[in-house]
Parts: sequence; C-alpha cells; structure tokens
Amino acid sequence: MSLRFRPPRLAVSPEARWMLLRAFGPVAAPAAAPAEPAAALALARRFEVSARIAARQGRERLAAELGAAAAAGFVRDRVAAAAVSMRLMAAAGQVAMIAATAATAPPGIPLAFLKFAGLEGAGLLAAGSRGACDVDVLAPAGRAEELWRALAAAGWRGADHPGYEHQLPALSHPERGVVEVHRLVPGLRLDGLVSGTSATSATWEDLERAGLLVPLPASLGLAGRCTAPVPEVQAAHVLVHGLGQHGFFPSSYSLLKMVADLLDLGAEALTPRALGWVARDVPPAEAEAVRRLCSRLAAGEDPGAWSGSEETLLRHVLAGRLDADYAQALRLGLFRPQPSDRPPAVRLARAVWDAVALSDAQIDAIYPPKPPKPPKRRPSGRPRTRLGYLGRRLARPFDLLLRLGIYGTRWLKLRAGYTPPP
Repeated sequence: MSLRFRPPRLAVSPEARWMLLRAFGPVAAPAAAPAEPAAALALARRFEVSARIAARQGRERLAAELGAAAAAGFVRDRVAAAAVSMRLMAAAGQVAMIAATAATAPPGIPLAFLKFAGLEGAGLLAAGSRGACDVDVLAPAGRAEELWRALAAAGWRGADHPGYEHQLPALSHPERGVVEVHRLVPGLRLDGLVSGTSATSATWEDLERAGLLVPLPASLGLAGRCTAPVPEVQAAHVLVHGLGQHGFFPSSYSLLKMVADLLDLGAEALTPRALGWVARDVPPAEAEAVRRLCSRLAAGEDPGAWSGSEETLLRHVLAGRLDADYAQALRLGLFRPQPSDRPPAVRLARAVWDAVALSDAQIDAIYPPKPPKPPKRRPSGRPRTRLGYLGRRLARPFDLLLRLGIYGTRWLKLRAGYTPPP
C-alpha cells in the first residue's frame, strides 16, 4: 500500500540538511554542508525544532558552525521553551492538586498526563528541548466533566468553542496557561486487551485495566494519583496524533515534532503492538515510513540521496510548511477520515458543521484584522457589533465554498505536476 500523500518534488536545501542533522542525527557528526546562518535559524523555527537543536548542540558548537548571532537565537529559543515548560508543569501541579481534592466519592480523580506533560513528567526530555502550549490530561471517562467543573471553579476559564469528541473545551488561566481535559485517546484502540472492542478509542479505564499506566516520579511533587502512559502507548499516541489527526494539516502541527517525540521515546517504543493499536488510522505503509524516517535521520544520513517511502514522507513534511500550494491542497483532507469512534457519515457531517458553525473566538481567529487600504477603508477582521458576527456566520458557507475551490485548484495543479518554488 502506498502513502496517502503526494508531495511535489522538493530540493533539500543545505539549511534543511543542517537542520535535520542537528535536530536528529548523532550529536558529534560533522555538519553535512555549510548553511546560511539566518536561513538555518528561520527554518528551524518554522519547523519548531530550534529549541531542540540548541539543547542537543550547545552554544559553542552552534557558534562555530553558524556564528555568534545565530547561535544566540537558538539559545534564546531554548530558554523560552524552558520557561514555558516550567510554567506548564506548574499548571500540571495545580491540576493534580485540584483533582486530588475533588470532594465527590470516591475522593480524588486519578490522572494520566499525555503529550508534553507525559514526556516531561517521565523525564524523557532534555531541559528546554521541546516547545508546548498546553497541558493534556486524561481523566476517567466518567469523571472528566467533574474535573473540568472543578478547574472552572478554581479560576480556569472555558474556551469559547465547543469541545471535541475526545476532549472537553480547553481551559485557560491568565497565570497558569492552558489545560485540555481528555475523555479518551483518539485512534488508540487496544483490541482484545480490555473489555472494549477495536472500534473504540482507549479511555483512562482501558489503559488502567491493561496495566499501561505508570506512576510519575514522586520528585515532581504532584498530589494525588498521577501517571503517564508507558512509552509504547505514548509512541502510538504520537504517531496517530501526527499522521492520523494532523497528517493533512501541517500548518497546525509540525510533523518534525512527531519525529522528535518518537526518537525521545526510543526506537523500541514503536513496537508491532503499538502499530496495531493505531492501524485503523495510520496505514501500515505510513507507519513503516515513519519508522524508516526516524531511523535514517537518527543515523545522520543525507536525505538528498534517499528513495522509497521515507523519502516521500520527508518531502511531505517539508513541503507542508514550505510550499503554499501544497499546504492549501492538503486542506481538502477535511473530507478524509479522521480518528473517531463515530460512523463515517456522522463524522463527516460533524466536521462540516464544525467548519460552518463558528463561535465568536473562532471567527476572530479565522478572520484576523488586516491593515487598512487607502483611501480610508475599515479593516476586516473582528466585527465591532453582534450584527457583524451574525454577518460572518451567514457568509461562512460561501467563504468555505470559495476556499474549497482554491484548495481544489491547488490539488489539481499538484496532480498535473509542477515545479515548486525554490
């Protein structure tokens, strides 16, 4: 089976080669080719691996290869990532305290931390090596709403948009950041290991019954019962989150972060059993391409001479953020299956509804203000009145049709073959 992605031919620039080697290859390996310093820093930031590069290479090596100015930029990104990491782990501590003191019976809500918090809590990340924007926590399915209400009562504010099938609306706090309370792990299906069936995504209860949760270290000082999934589960989640949920939406998630997380978890974590848990949403050919991509990047191989599925996947990863036409064509992925426990027709109908029925916050995010054009013209963006929001909602279906026409044109252009921009 071939990959679902059809990326354009894309030359791997010296800056991209340098970025991949320094983010994933052997630390002591010599640079493959000279890279233009400012361009290398900008590219690493674009793919969200600049902090990782700084953590792995250090200022001295970066200064020797790129000069002091670029090295300082990488180090600043690492310091910023470390500060965000500390803030989010402090937020995780607050969430754990609130969950531990929940008053209803049985006392306390057990938690499993996912994604960044799970990796950081398990001690798998170098300090300041990974950017993050929120804390993801999995609660027992029957108590997720209880935890959400307890956090809201403690000063966290629910986001102005509906939740998703797998999680409740995000909660934000002016000092502590953002927390997302999950009901389940979308796309992670444990087959016959637990009482559920392969058609349903794993809940906290499923992971607990299967013995796939491990306590977080006491040194973290987290109250109550706090765990993280075992590396095998975390690797499966990273894979389905990357390719299953965001494979066709590279602007919302850099797939190099998926590669980084898998390498931090260790090659042994992506077991055949882990691949089986996500096989419904990540085809075996793509899972194998990810394994080969991680292996070859970790070995420090020059991707310019590659062929095969891992080369196609790497072109998809790079073109998704470097080629605007390709990125827009991928947006037709709205109509492709996403990790979900709903029937396909229901999932598609819900996806269309979510794209049309926007909250005020979603309208503000999708239609940001633009600079006014002369002579005097009111900038588009956030409406000034409630009537303006109504107008945005009424116009949304027509805007979607226009966007889909643009995405379809880009897709046809790609299928016909073209030379991507340098």
